[in-house]
Amino acid sequence: MSHDSGEHQTTDSNSKNLPDICNVNNENRPILPSASTSNFQSSKSRRLSSWSINIVNDPDYAEIIKEAERAIEHGVLPVRIAVGSSGSYFVRNCEGKNIGVFKPKDEEPYARFNPKWSKWIQRNLFPCCFGRGCLVNNQGYLSEAGASIIDEKLRLNIVPKTHVVRLTAESFNYPAHHRLFLTTKRRTNVIVDRHMPGKRIFALEGLRSKVGSFQLFVDNYISADDFIKQLEEQPLPGEAMEKFQKQFEKLVVLDYIIRNTGHFLSIISNVK
Repeated sequence: MSHDSGEHQTTDSNSKNLPDICNVNNENRPILPSASTSNFQSSKSRRLSSWSINIVNDPDYAEIIKEAERAIEHGVLPVRIAVGSSGSYFVRNCEGKNIGVFKPKDEEPYARFNPKWSKWIQRNLFPCCFGRGCLVNNQGYLSEAGASIIDEKLRLNIVPKTHVVRLTAESFNYPAHHRLFLTTKRRTNVIVDRHMPGKRIFALEGLRSKVGSFQLFVDNYISADDFIKQLEEQPLPGEAMEKFQKQFEKLVVLDYIIRNTGHFLSIISNVK
């Protein structure tokens, strides 16, 4: 992927070129094929690193990724989601409408750049109480994409489409020294350009892109916690209740197949 290509790249989670990830537990070791150093060359955009889109047979999804990139380029940055144990973000289009949820690999609960301080304290001071021992570190984003693939293969239609992508935005959680170096370089170039127009000292590399899962946003859904409270106050009519039960049974089957241990009252339900 090249910054000068003017395109964006998305890694298809179903690609045959993905390496064996079974023994990759170190968050510093890349799970996906690493890009060459030329991928991180400067771009005129202060916020966005451009990539080449490559989503096999999915032009609609590719267009949504382009919308997200255009919005970031125009300053409509992803918004961090307050709930949850890791860094996840609502990604918006240029109109400010949510179009996806992005979960970076390096902001997962076990990762170095998880912005949730409560989890950092729990991980470092009370490791025996942190998380579920059955989980493999820093592979949650692959599980998100994998669940979408299996859902599609089984035609259950209960998981929003999800792929592994790369995004760059200043609202993501980057190391402080990366931001400081970038700001210093920009300010230095501005000062130099002021006295010597067209000249600059530093070739800005910008913030590095983050790999993670991008799940399409769905409207008219609420958390299961709120839905159950509504259900207790106003039960569904017979036909709607039967439909809900079938959907719930599909979810149970999918969770059993993919060995999902993370569904509590945070799952979402359609309120239509």
